Amino acid sequence: MELTKENVETATVVLLQAQGKEIGQFLSHGNGDVFLQNGIKGLGEVFILETLSNNRVALKCISKESGLYLSHAFDKLWLQNGIQGEGEEWEMVVHSPNKVSFNCYGKEVGKTLSHAFDKMWLQDGYQGEGELWEMQD
Repeated sequence: MELTKENVETATVVLLQAQGKEIGQFLSHGNGDVFLQNGIKGLGEVFILETLSNNRVALKCISKESGLYLSHAFDKLWLQNGIQGEGEEWEMVVHSPNKVSFNCYGKEVGKTLSHAFDKMWLQDGYQGEGELWEMQD
């Protein structure tokens, strides 16, 4: 699926701070990888949250990883060049103001973006604060 202006409804610059035991760490991209960063060190912690026309969202990188998207395709967490399909699309679930989680689509349906145990991975469903993010714009 090629990303075009027609299927992006809104785009917002966001930071995603882990909650629970990992509070103070942020979802980060750098050197072609996805990881937790202690604090905000630069543009690696900034994502563009794109709301797609199918009520899904995509997380686009900026800076050196410009054009790459957070992907859950092939049951792993990585950066994909563009939106290739459902592997780069997420369901954003709002738990309370500015607190969200991200569920997978496609072959990884039933999995949720997790930072539990101080690592980035795909958890079987929403288990608690290990899958909760504070969204800051």
